[in-house]
Amino acid sequence: MKRYYLFLLLFTVICHTTVFGQSAWIRINQLGYFPEDQKTAVYISLDANGSADFEVKEAKGNTTVYKGKGIAAQAERWGMKKALRLPFTALTTGGEYYIACNGVQSPVFKISPAVYDGAADFILQYMRQQRCGYNPYLDTLCHQHDGFIVDHPTRTGEAIDVRGGWHDASDYLQYLTTSANATFQMLFAWQQTPDKTIFKDEHDASGKKGKNNIPDILDEVRWGLEWMVKMNPDSAFMFNQIADDRDHAAMRNPAHDQVDYGWGKGEGRPVYFITGKTNGEGTHKNRSTGVSSSAAKFASTFALGADVFKNIDPAFSSVLKNKALPAYQFGEAVPGNFQTACVVSPYFYEEDNWVDDMELAAAANYALTRDADWLTKANYWGQLEEITPWMELGRARHYQFYPFVNLGHFYLSQSDDETIRKKYTDFMQRGLESLLKRAKEYDDPFLNGVPFIWCSNNLVTAAITQARLYHQTSGDGSFLEMEAALRDWLFGCNPWGTSMISGYPATGDSPLRTHSFVSELMHDIPYGGLIDGPIYKSIYDSLRGIHLKYEDTYAPFQFGAAVYHDDPGDYSSNEPTMDGTASLSFYLSTLEKTGNLQKKK
Repeated sequence: MKRYYLFLLLFTVICHTTVFGQSAWIRINQLGYFPEDQKTAVYISLDANGSADFEVKEAKGNTTVYKGKGIAAQAERWGMKKALRLPFTALTTGGEYYIACNGVQSPVFKISPAVYDGAADFILQYMRQQRCGYNPYLDTLCHQHDGFIVDHPTRTGEAIDVRGGWHDASDYLQYLTTSANATFQMLFAWQQTPDKTIFKDEHDASGKKGKNNIPDILDEVRWGLEWMVKMNPDSAFMFNQIADDRDHAAMRNPAHDQVDYGWGKGEGRPVYFITGKTNGEGTHKNRSTGVSSSAAKFASTFALGADVFKNIDPAFSSVLKNKALPAYQFGEAVPGNFQTACVVSPYFYEEDNWVDDMELAAAANYALTRDADWLTKANYWGQLEEITPWMELGRARHYQFYPFVNLGHFYLSQSDDETIRKKYTDFMQRGLESLLKRAKEYDDPFLNGVPFIWCSNNLVTAAITQARLYHQTSGDGSFLEMEAALRDWLFGCNPWGTSMISGYPATGDSPLRTHSFVSELMHDIPYGGLIDGPIYKSIYDSLRGIHLKYEDTYAPFQFGAAVYHDDPGDYSSNEPTMDGTASLSFYLSTLEKTGNLQKKK
């Protein structure tokens, strides 16, 4: 694997060095396109002159198979002099092609119903790599002394076994906030596509190679659920995170984590009790007001988990079902947001909204029980936040509005009650309209109206998830072009011409030098990890501790709306995240399902 890494790194460096001899580029989806896809490439140039005409040519014979005229867009948004959208949706014949425009050629791409085969399982590599307690990537144990209760009025300092779960990103903190969402997203992906030809069984429950007659995504889901059960040992007795930002000491192997939280080096980490009040062990405090955002995440994930596992493991399903109702009731009793805690720096997950969590919890319990009271509760909470705020506002602080997509709206859009169904379908539509309106106001060549805050790729993933679910629900094709553009953004149709998933595709341009111990210490690739993504330069310049370690191979593309660096020194744009990666599982499995249907035509 390491030899393959070195080959990819050399290949990428060679590709990047050609950048400095060019003044124009054509950006594509490096995975390719379905025959029936919306297909649009983007031409960007440092030269304002040139034609709008383009051609699509067969890769082998250089025969022109399609001619078109590009649509001019706002080049200055990305520091360029000319930008064109190059639509070629009409080309539906399978094959390998490239695009030529003004003497520039795109990389070769495929048109095929198989272009996303294996994508949904590929990202699970990163989830396994992030496991805590036992890590199958390293085949070793880590963090075996977790942990010691803090912030509890009578039990502070008491040891409690909360081993398991996933490390959040390239640090080793563990948050209920992101872990519950990651678990729910993977459960949702399986619920929507329970297909063992897409989600295969190639690993056992521990994450090691070997079959156990359970699809790997459900092994990963169970790993998260079992940890969540430990983090909620009793009805209103819940924990929100393990460790804090004292973790940010240095890049290190998780099995050799020697950070001292007061119990000795590597001898245990704090486990933060959910108090419903402002907390933080040091100078910096969060802005918590209640417990709902956390308690409801327990409730929704337990309810969906109980539904999914009812025929797989009835006893485990019963445990989850019995926890779902008390968790919801706790969220209802102490309304408000509960944010993550920090100590040495002012950075924490600033989740301000919480009614979306309550809506999803009620909707998931309705799906589990079919009790009409749950539908009434879900509708009550859902109409308090009609549009996910970042979509409407075009701005947010770090994780201020989380989860980034409101799946509660989708569940309610499937209601048998026509009034409720229409209401929540309209809510989903209005969120997408806000994104599309912003992209058009920018006249963005990549049709991207997502704000480039920290973890912007998570917002892109949320947007394409909502767009796909809205189209499935309504049949309305108004947002198909934007959905395709945002999807293609993740796979290389962006100013930098890179995929946003580490090591994927294998022969293309993707993040190889990520902010990760896997890259830095193991000289390997965190395969399947969705990186944070491009970030406003104003935010990038304000963050502490960012120091690029290599020459910026994307230097010509850093003068636009956002910056991105494939460099381990940039934790703001090039760090893989566990929750963002898990959130891709629904969309990628849906693409594979779509491709399989097209193969039969």
